[in-house]
Amino acid sequence: MKAFFIAVGSELLDFKLNTYTQILSNKLGEMGIKLNHEATVEDDFDEILSATKYALSRSELIIICGGLGPTFDDLTRKAVSILTKRKLIFSNYIYDFLKQKYRFKRLKKNLKNQCMAVENAMLLENPNGTAFGEIIEFNGKIIILIPGPLNEWLSMWDKIKDFLSKKLNSKKRIYSVRFKIADLKESELEKALKPITKKDFTILSGPNICEFILRGYDKRKIEKLKIKVEKIIGPNIYGYEEDTIEKKLGELLKQKGKTLSIAESCTGGLVSSRITDIPGSSAYYLGGINAYSNEIKTKMIKVNKKTIKKYGAVSEQTAYEMALKSRKIFDSDYSVSVTGIAGPEGGTEDKPVGLVWFGISGKEKTLTEKRIFLKKDRSYIKEAAANTAMFLLYKMIK
Repeated sequence: MKAFFIAVGSELLDFKLNTYTQILSNKLGEMGIKLNHEATVEDDFDEILSATKYALSRSELIIICGGLGPTFDDLTRKAVSILTKRKLIFSNYIYDFLKQKYRFKRLKKNLKNQCMAVENAMLLENPNGTAFGEIIEFNGKIIILIPGPLNEWLSMWDKIKDFLSKKLNSKKRIYSVRFKIADLKESELEKALKPITKKDFTILSGPNICEFILRGYDKRKIEKLKIKVEKIIGPNIYGYEEDTIEKKLGELLKQKGKTLSIAESCTGGLVSSRITDIPGSSAYYLGGINAYSNEIKTKMIKVNKKTIKKYGAVSEQTAYEMALKSRKIFDSDYSVSVTGIAGPEGGTEDKPVGLVWFGISGKEKTLTEKRIFLKKDRSYIKEAAANTAMFLLYKMIK
């Protein structure tokens, strides 16, 4: 069975990122359903109608997310109603459900709009919102309407899964492995793995991190490929599936009973912020110094003034001292430092925008690493530097 995903919402074409495609792809893949197409459309009746019509010509399963709210621009139900030539009817079932849920004697007008559903649709209760999901069977195809918020449609997924499982003719399941990789460029990753992978893989790149996703119907083959991938790029793999570098670093520190401190310059506290996003990080994170100016580097971290004068704030020597001395200040087992040029100004021929030096200090040794993130904007350089700092520390501890 092939699937087509339509994300509805003008905000997705303006300021908000659509993050649902990969989630849906994984969930459908577990049932042997391949997501072949994806489209994002604005809150416009004609656009939703056109996208759904096209999807029906290409796939057996169409999932439409969004446009099910009570306001004037929520037009998904209307478009599907017109396309399938089925009326929008008032559902007493939805009415009673919402009235009881919100303990109203009578529903407000906007909530009454939520009681409209496509005729003969299978209704999916929403414990986390007001918009019901709907499953419509039409000309041998399946159209599933789900609300926009993730927590709302995920609460319906078990019922959707049960329905689709009964409809599937094939018992095939798509098996996948999602590698989390750091400090390896997308082109380098593709070149390294080209000899063992021909198709059914995806590479997603981020700020000095990558995801490599293997897919296939043969579980044994996928497991063998997983081992081969690990042999080739093992040192750059920090996790799998939903792992993040800050989560894996925290788990490693907890496991070994070690503590961490941080000295940051160009990342402006981003590394500390990411690490403390993890619940329970107080068990291993002692603190950090956001040493953005040279004065703070010398006064608070005690970097030698002569070091900065001779080599500059963005240098191997400064990164080394920042890591070593911050570890001593906090009396931590490990420390990592970051100093670089995030741009867009401040670069020179010798020290271009994107140059970042890292210091990684443990009680046995202190190392330095250099990276250059060329032709990238300030935000990317900061994120790349934060990811790299955590990964370099992860490698040292492991």
